[in-house]
Amino acid sequence: MKRLAPHHNGRSRWTTSGWCLVAAWLATAPVGAAAPRPPVFPALDLGWENFDPGERLLAELHCTACHAPEPSVAARLRTPPAPELRNVGARVRPEFLRTWLADPLSAKPGTTMPDVLSGLAAPARATAVEELTHFLVSLASEPPADHPTPGGALAIQQGRVLYHQIGCVACHAPFEPVAAVFPEHVGAPTDPDALRYALNRLQQTSPPLPDLAAKYRPGALADFLADPLRAHPAGRMPSLNLTAAEAAALAAYLTRVTAATNSPAAAAPGRFTVDSAKVRRGRERFAELGCAACHDLGETLPAGTAKFKAPALAALDPDQPTGCLAPEPGPRAPRYFLSAEQRAALRATLRGRERLRRPPEPAERVTHTLVALNCTACHSRDGLGGPPPSRADYFTSLSEADLGDEGRLPPHLSGVGQKLRAEWLGQVLTNRATVRPYLAVRMPQYGAAHVGELAVLFRVVDALAHAPPEMAGDADAGRQLVGVGGYGCIQCHRWGVYEALGSSVMDLTHMARRLEWPWFHAYLLDPAGLRPGTRMPAFWPEGRATVPGILEGDTERQIAAIWAYLKQSLDAEPPPGLLDARPKTGTGPLPEYE
Repeated sequence: MKRLAPHHNGRSRWTTSGWCLVAAWLATAPVGAAAPRPPVFPALDLGWENFDPGERLLAELHCTACHAPEPSVAARLRTPPAPELRNVGARVRPEFLRTWLADPLSAKPGTTMPDVLSGLAAPARATAVEELTHFLVSLASEPPADHPTPGGALAIQQGRVLYHQIGCVACHAPFEPVAAVFPEHVGAPTDPDALRYALNRLQQTSPPLPDLAAKYRPGALADFLADPLRAHPAGRMPSLNLTAAEAAALAAYLTRVTAATNSPAAAAPGRFTVDSAKVRRGRERFAELGCAACHDLGETLPAGTAKFKAPALAALDPDQPTGCLAPEPGPRAPRYFLSAEQRAALRATLRGRERLRRPPEPAERVTHTLVALNCTACHSRDGLGGPPPSRADYFTSLSEADLGDEGRLPPHLSGVGQKLRAEWLGQVLTNRATVRPYLAVRMPQYGAAHVGELAVLFRVVDALAHAPPEMAGDADAGRQLVGVGGYGCIQCHRWGVYEALGSSVMDLTHMARRLEWPWFHAYLLDPAGLRPGTRMPAFWPEGRATVPGILEGDTERQIAAIWAYLKQSLDAEPPPGLLDARPKTGTGPLPEYE
């Protein structure tokens, strides 16, 4: 399966001049001292009826790490784990750790990491930063990463296309206009002022990226991109199924481009020698400041050993906020740079905290998961979410054929529990299963701990009250209907190792193991009703068959026959017209899961 294509039509054009275009564009962008800005939660304000933004903020900001919740509240919030620090010294440069600890809100504007040293005077703050840095560097459980990432022009150009094409810009801001990355993009805006405004808006509404060259040791960024869940177990940064070469190319591009778009984030790398006395004091600081409340260091410093004590969640008064929610946090309180709307949402949730004591309904769990992982950056559900126009232009197709939006945008999730079998949903969510090789954007992997239950929850929430029973069908007639002389499904759909006669889209041999019969039946009768904008024709308009010569033109019998044939999958004889018109493109069946 093709993986990379810098243009809509799928043709690759790797050029060594790509970085020159990036540099020319970035040279016009203002670069100055970073200023604090509120944390970015892209899907928080979509307007779900069963969704409380303040509840999500309580979890994402790890409020219950310091403010102990009741067991029922903790079970409902399911606060995600903080980044893994037990090997941070092997992947992050000491110079960046110093800068980050001294002022996280400036080192990475929009971060959810609070400033825990804000109450210290400058000399004491500097001392604390140094001690914590030595402690964190000492935590390296593996040798520091020291395998430099290839950074030639070709690698940078490959990373540049990857970043803007496979889904990174669904969450993070693009660094260039779409027409600069994909010159053959039709209809892309070209007005410089409008482009600059659009990119700036995306920067303000996207999870930020710091100076990654200053942050990571050589090779560590590529390692992180290949397996982000290892360092960030919360799942908000998912795996995009990168090969080692793709991870290296993406790292080469990101280290170059984020260095150009950030202020200098840290001093130049130099020799760093761990001081055991500072390590000992830094370990004590880590507990005193409450860092251990969020970051579990295992045997080194188990969770729950934090010496920082805060009032229980149930004791907080939202109408007289102190600590983190106060306009001016006290000297011992972590300093979050929250927006007025975020503070108001938190206070509203605390006022109605009785709601937090009850178990969430399945629909609430679905919504909170979709928001927490920003699934709605790519997928819409019930009319909410999906990529806005400013991002949607970066979603491209790998197909030579014009498949419209179906060929470049991920499918909507409305009624997905009615559509897909639970087994297939589970494979998509946790085992990289895919049937759309023409999509350039990739389905991320968040880890079974975060999305494994969605396969069941979707089925519960979307269940039909009265699902029509599956009908017995004539598979031989179904084969005739699928092939030439029938409805000609093989004009667009491939069959196992056989390409379609025309544009080759989803494999028909996967249909019955993916789809539920009621959805399949409804979709054939009204494709546009279930997938607005689809290019799938309506072969039974108003319920009447357009091929009357098979099964007497009986619509219900024809659909049942096609389903019976598709259920045979690769055990069935390929549809008529396929063997003569199209040679085999392989020697065996497709992999069980691509």
